[in-house]
Amino acid sequence: MYLRSSSPTGVRFLASVKQGNSLNSSARAAGIHKEIGYRWLRERYLQLRQEGNSPTEATDSLGFTTSRLPAWEAAVSGATDRHHLQVNIEVESVFWKAFNRGQTPTQSAAAAAVGRSTAYRWLQVRFDRLRGSKVTLQRCQVLLRLTAQRCHSFERERLARLTKEKNTAAAAQRAAVLTSNRYADAVLASTVSEAQQRRAERDTKYWQLMREGKSNAEACRLLGMQRQTGTSLRRANNYQIPSLIPRPAAGRYLDVRERLQIADLLELGYSMRQVAREMGRQPSTIKRELDRHRDAEGRYLPRTADHDACLQRARPKIHKLVASPRLRGLVQRKLNRCWSPDEISGWMKKTYPEDHELRICPETIYRSLLLREGQGLHKRYAAKLRTGRRIRKTRWRTRTGSGSRIRNMKMIDERPAEVETRLEAGHWEGDLIVGVGSVSAMVTLRERKTHYGIIVNLPHDHTAASVNAAVTSAFATLPPSLKRTLTWDQGTEMASHEALTKATGVPVFFAERSSPWQRGANENFNGLVRQYFPKGTNLAVHSTRHVNHVMRELNTRPRKNLAYDTPAARFREEHNAPARLVG
Repeated sequence: MYLRSSSPTGVRFLASVKQGNSLNSSARAAGIHKEIGYRWLRERYLQLRQEGNSPTEATDSLGFTTSRLPAWEAAVSGATDRHHLQVNIEVESVFWKAFNRGQTPTQSAAAAAVGRSTAYRWLQVRFDRLRGSKVTLQRCQVLLRLTAQRCHSFERERLARLTKEKNTAAAAQRAAVLTSNRYADAVLASTVSEAQQRRAERDTKYWQLMREGKSNAEACRLLGMQRQTGTSLRRANNYQIPSLIPRPAAGRYLDVRERLQIADLLELGYSMRQVAREMGRQPSTIKRELDRHRDAEGRYLPRTADHDACLQRARPKIHKLVASPRLRGLVQRKLNRCWSPDEISGWMKKTYPEDHELRICPETIYRSLLLREGQGLHKRYAAKLRTGRRIRKTRWRTRTGSGSRIRNMKMIDERPAEVETRLEAGHWEGDLIVGVGSVSAMVTLRERKTHYGIIVNLPHDHTAASVNAAVTSAFATLPPSLKRTLTWDQGTEMASHEALTKATGVPVFFAERSSPWQRGANENFNGLVRQYFPKGTNLAVHSTRHVNHVMRELNTRPRKNLAYDTPAARFREEHNAPARLVG
């Protein structure tokens, strides 16, 4: 059978040569003689030269050079697509001159001294070229002066030929895919040297002697090798004799055989999803493999990819915060400002989008600070975390209690539905943080959409009257569009909520008992505030200026749920937005 360079075998061979493999090894892996490989390389070289490439560009595209290049170059000028058994081209030109003068195909054939069948074969070739150039069937019939019957006959034969070629190509493609496993095995086998084969046979005999109860020294003496070699074999296998039953592959990592198969299927024109389906892998696995290991020119080289993957899997790795002083410095500066690891990670991704070395996940920072074996950050920075802990606490205990009832409460289920959507600003959540001895306190308010927070210090008491005055003063400077609802827990500081609503025009809604998640925004804000005003401390010692400074610092920290924008920027946008009717 005559093998073409456009066949799947030819594509595999040319791709192997282009990847840098030798002609002999590429031919051996493809299962062809090296002279067939030379013929395919010559055909590809002539094709590249006819497309306008220079000799240097053609050899670079092939990835191959040989002493036969001068002979190939001499054949460039004489290359033609006519078969050597075809009628001479001068005879065919005589036929077309007679046909163009208006003679019939039979008369034109007689003028050229060829048979009538040859004339109609030339007409059919011209018909196929015109149809391939998108000329309509009616136009072809007029140009070639064909009868309607003859014209439709040519068209049927053309379509049948195209269908056959398409089916043949699809069958060859499918056959190549089905043999992709064998091709990968052949490539692996063709690259194993004789020394490696002898070493593998020696290792097999060594382990067989060990199974028979021989000692290491005795097995080495029988095989004629040094004792240190046997000791190295045992150490590499963790001093265990390998089982005769082959272990199934874990399947977690791609091996060199699968990488060879990926490269083969890609050269055959398969998409990533088709490659994944043929190999029984997920498309995301194939995509990550190609994204990680393609070179600058977009080529996927399986041997290089396997080598790089082995280096990447090597353990232990240098901790990222240890390896990059610049990254460590940025993280330390942000921790000093009491930023959370998540805020640090998101800020870096947004500030340095092109610098992938300045990427770190929050868990890496937490592990550096809270694990005993953590590296890269000093443990003193753990005090800058929101909880202030130096070790991780695995479980939270929620204390429940009971308090006095508040009259005329509107429960949270009566709150307008648009509060839950967070599509409009002006819906607040509030609470108290209490100092040592429950004497001093602070009112904390947080807006649900922009996450803007307000802190008001109450140094002397936190009665209902004091809380009402603090909330009223906080809302006094806000426009009506930013004063819609207020959600609070059932603390006694809200006993005068009706008076607060009358003073501010903001209705107060109450969350269920022991349900802090119903006021999640405010609970999160209280955790941020506690970084600056820890539990068990006297809150009365803090001046109004210091409290405002803390409030300003919290509102200028980037937030993950704001796409790492700051609450202050979002709140400013809402404050400056055109006035809308409050309903």
